[in-house]
Amino acid sequence: MSKPVRQPAPLSIHDYKLKAYATNQFQQDEDGFQKIIFGYFGEIGGLLSALKKSGRDKLAATETDLAGEELGDALWYLVNIAGFLNVDANQIGDQCIRSLRVKYQESEQDPMEPVTFRHIDSLMEIRRTPGSINRSSQLGYLAYHVGILANTSFAEYQSMVPHIRAENMGLHLAELAITCASFDLRLEDVARSNLAKIHSRWPGEDGLYPAPFDAGYAEHEQFPPTLEITFTERGDRKHGYVVQSLNGVFIGDRLTDNSNEPDDYRFHDVFHLAYLAFLGWSPVLRGLLKRKRKSNPKTDENEDGARAMIIEEGIATWIFNHAKEQEFYTDERRRGLDYRVLKQISSMVQGYEVQICQLWQWEKAIVEGFSVFLQLQEHRGGTVKVDVLKHTIDFFPPAKN
Repeated sequence: MSKPVRQPAPLSIHDYKLKAYATNQFQQDEDGFQKIIFGYFGEIGGLLSALKKSGRDKLAATETDLAGEELGDALWYLVNIAGFLNVDANQIGDQCIRSLRVKYQESEQDPMEPVTFRHIDSLMEIRRTPGSINRSSQLGYLAYHVGILANTSFAEYQSMVPHIRAENMGLHLAELAITCASFDLRLEDVARSNLAKIHSRWPGEDGLYPAPFDAGYAEHEQFPPTLEITFTERGDRKHGYVVQSLNGVFIGDRLTDNSNEPDDYRFHDVFHLAYLAFLGWSPVLRGLLKRKRKSNPKTDENEDGARAMIIEEGIATWIFNHAKEQEFYTDERRRGLDYRVLKQISSMVQGYEVQICQLWQWEKAIVEGFSVFLQLQEHRGGTVKVDVLKHTIDFFPPAKN
C-alpha cells in the first residue's frame, strides 16, 4: 500500500509576486507598462493559437499541457501588471475571490490574508462540476477582458482610484482561475510550474551548477579539471581545414565547413568545449579524449555512446544555423536566446543525464561559446582553455610568426 504524500504548503500570491518581480526586465515607465500589457495579451493569444493548431494538426501535446504553460506565463504578466499599478498581492487575491463569489452567487465573507492560490482553487472546486464550464465561452470572456486591458492606457489606469484598479486586476485573476478549471488545472499548480520555469531561465543569485556527472568515477574516466585545445587552420578559408591539438598532440579528424558556402563551421568544436564548461557534459569530447566511463557499461553505452554524441552534434548544428540568423548573438539586444529555442534543446536531451541542467546553463554555454567562436574566426585559430570546475572558457590568440 502506497504511503500518502505530504502536500506542500500553500503558495501565497505574495510569495509568487516576489519571485515574479525578481525576473521582471521591463522598465517601470509607460513604455515598459505597454510592453508588459502586450506580453499578457500575447500569452492569451498564444493560448488560443496553440489550441487551434493542436486541433488542426492533431498534435501529440494535450490541450491541457499547452494551456498550463501559456496560462502560467499569463499569470506572470498579470501579477507584474498589478505591480506597475501598485496593486498589492493580497488585494488582487481578495478581489479575485470576491469576483468568484459574485459569479457563483455566494455570500460575501471577510478577506483572509495572506491570500493563497489554494484559497482560489478550493472555491473553484466547491462550485464546479464536470462540464459545468464551457471552455470556448470562457476563453472568449478571457480574451475580451484582455482586449479591454490592452486598450487602456497607463495614464487611464493611474487616474483610477486604488480599489478600482484592484477590482480590475482581481477580475483578471478570476478569469484565469476559471480558465484553468476549464482545463482541469489548479491555479496553484500552474503558478508553481511557472516559478520552476522562470527559475530555470533566470535564477538570480540562486543559480548553482550541478555536481560533475563523472564525480565518483576513476580519474581516467573523468574530464580533466582544465583543458586547453589549440585550433590551427591550414590552407585558406575557401579550401582549408582545421586541426586540433591537446598538449602538442593532434586529436580528432581535420574539420572543414561541410557546406557549399564557407561559414567557418570548421571551428565548431568550440561549442563542445562550451558545453563542457557550463554544463559539465559533452559525449563528443569524452570520446575524443578517451574519457568514456567504461567501468559502468550502461553509462558507457547510453550516456557516452553514439546516440548521445549524435544529439550533441545535432544541437550544435541547429544552434549554429539559428545563430547565423541572429548575427551570432553579437547584438546586445539579441544576447539572450528565445525561450522556445532553449525549450527545444531541453526536450532534445530528455532521458539523458544533462536533462538536470537548467535553461540558464544552456543559454550561457551557447552565448559564451559563440563569443569564443567569433574570436577563433577573427584570428583564424587560437587556443581555447576550459576550467571545468570554475565553469569558465577563455580564448588566447595564436602566436604571431
